[in-house]
Order: sequence, then structure tokens, then C-alpha cells
Amino acid sequence: MSRDAEIPASIRVRHTPPWLEVALQCWSADSPGQPRGHAFLLLSDDHMEAALLGELLSETQLCQAPQGAAACGECRSCRAIAQGAHGDLMVVSRPEGKNAIGIDQIRSAAQFLQQTAMYGSLKILLIKDADAMTLAAANSLLKTLEEPAGNTLILLTTAEAWRLAPTIRSRCQRFPLPPCRPEQAATWLISELDCSQAEAERLVEMTQCQPVAAWAMQQAGEVPVRDSLWRSFEQLGAGAHGVPADWNGVNASRLVSESLVWVEYHTRESMMSRDRQQGERWLVLHRCLTEVAARLKQGATPAHDILTAELNRLFRSRSHDAFPEVATRFLEGLGRLGVAG
Repeated sequence: MSRDAEIPASIRVRHTPPWLEVALQCWSADSPGQPRGHAFLLLSDDHMEAALLGELLSETQLCQAPQGAAACGECRSCRAIAQGAHGDLMVVSRPEGKNAIGIDQIRSAAQFLQQTAMYGSLKILLIKDADAMTLAAANSLLKTLEEPAGNTLILLTTAEAWRLAPTIRSRCQRFPLPPCRPEQAATWLISELDCSQAEAERLVEMTQCQPVAAWAMQQAGEVPVRDSLWRSFEQLGAGAHGVPADWNGVNASRLVSESLVWVEYHTRESMMSRDRQQGERWLVLHRCLTEVAARLKQGATPAHDILTAELNRLFRSRSHDAFPEVATRFLEGLGRLGVAG
């Protein structure tokens, strides 16, 4: 799933990933009987995984009869959460079709926390992909983080903590998720999706061992799209000319985010093989794509045909001696592409 993909309102998996069970146990075992902080950053390289942990933690904290480190799934509170109607839990995420979490959403969240709890004494605010908050939204959240109303727990999930304002990061305790091994990821995907070993391993590879994102991508029917795009990227140096046909039906944000995932995969492979020259070229390509992705997130709307033509030229020149000059011209011409800063 691309990094710009929207997180579903609820991530319902059949089996909790074992490495997230470890995270839940660590949370429960942390300073038993001692006061816990009220604001936490849930950190993962997989934004879907961080969001899933946020949901699991919310369910456990609000459950009226928790089973160890997990929610019972049967009590009144758990049933309300399953129906998306728990009065003491508010989930904030990017609105459908939007690139950011706005200030009005955060103001509503602050008002929610000030209300009296309905089920017990605890109210929880879960902000998914918190790095998507606008600067105004992040500033609006500061007072709530500094002076929380009553017994509240604020969970912010992110895969790109560096995008969060330092003032937000400094007011939250960090809770990093433990990494999973590729074989763990594949085993979980097989049980969750009823797929073959080969299919699971392919999903693990395509998502750089981000199995929850792989699960979400499969659920959304996006695997064929990523497959076709990755094939088009691989074929760019095979002698064909013109923009790949598979790019025509994909919006700019999706095309750039998918190409970033593909470039990161090859960058890592080059570094592991100690091919310094190729590694440096992949890093330059990554920088170019990162710049475009940042401008798109800020609301740039380039002409699709111009952007794809320039990306096509950039990709095809990667193995040529002139690639550094092509990359430099690409970065200098972002304004002409309609993605100026």
C-alpha cells in the first residue's frame, strides 16, 4: 500500500500479529501500579501497523474485563468499539480524499476530551498518521497535550515522526514497535489471508517487510496495481520508449509514492551488495522523488502528462553517465513541472 493511502476507519484483523502481542504485553508490564503518561507516540516504519496498535491499545484500555494484555471482545465497551460507537474513544485521521488532518478536527477532539466519560473514567483520543496534521492543527493540539482534561490518554501514530513538529514530539513519550522478521510476517499473512507461502513472501518483499500494510493492500485490492507499476519500473531500462501505459491511469501521488517504495527497495539492495556507484545513483533518484512527493503533499497539482514524461526520462537515465546532470535539471525544473515549493 502506498504511503499516501488512507488508513481505514477500523483495521479489523482476525489474528493479532505476534510482534504486536509483544508490544501490548510491554505496555501492560510498564510500571505496573504507577502513574502513566497521558500522551504517547506509537512509532513504526509501517503506518498501518502503528494505527493497528493504536486501535488495540485503545480497546484494551477501555475494556471492562481485559484478558491479560488483550481486550475481552465481549464486554459492553468492546462491543461499542466494534460498532464504532464508543462514547469515550475518538479516532482522528485524514478525511477521505484529503492530504492532511485539519485544525477543526483537532478542535473537535479537544472538546471531546473535556466531556465527562460515559463508560468509566478514561477517555482516549487516537490520532492516526499524526504527521499529517497541518501546522495549525499541530499548534492547536499543544494546549491539550500540555493541560489534558481529566483522565485522558492521547495516542499519536506515525511512520514519519520527523514530520511532526518538535513541540509535539517533546510532549509525548515514545513507544516504538518491535520489528518483525520476514518469516514471521509471511506466516502471519498466510494465516490472515489464507494465501500461499509464495504469495505471502511476495507481499513481504513488495512492502519491505511491512505485513500490516501488505494485508491492507490486499484487502483494498491494490496488489495488482502495485504489481503492474513495479513491472513498469523494472522495464524502463529494457529499450522500450515512451511513458509506460500502466502510468496513465494512476494519479501523481500514487505513482510517486509507489516509485519511492520501489527505489528504496533497490537502494537497500545496492547498499547490501556494497555496489557504491549504483547505491549513490539510487540515492539521487530517491532524493528527486522525495522532493516531488513533498510538494504533492503540500497540494501541488502538476499536469499528469508533463510529470510522467519527466519521471520517465529520469528513470531511464539512471544507468547512463549523464544521470547526475539529468537529476540536477529535474530538481531545478520542479517549478516548470508544477510542483514548485
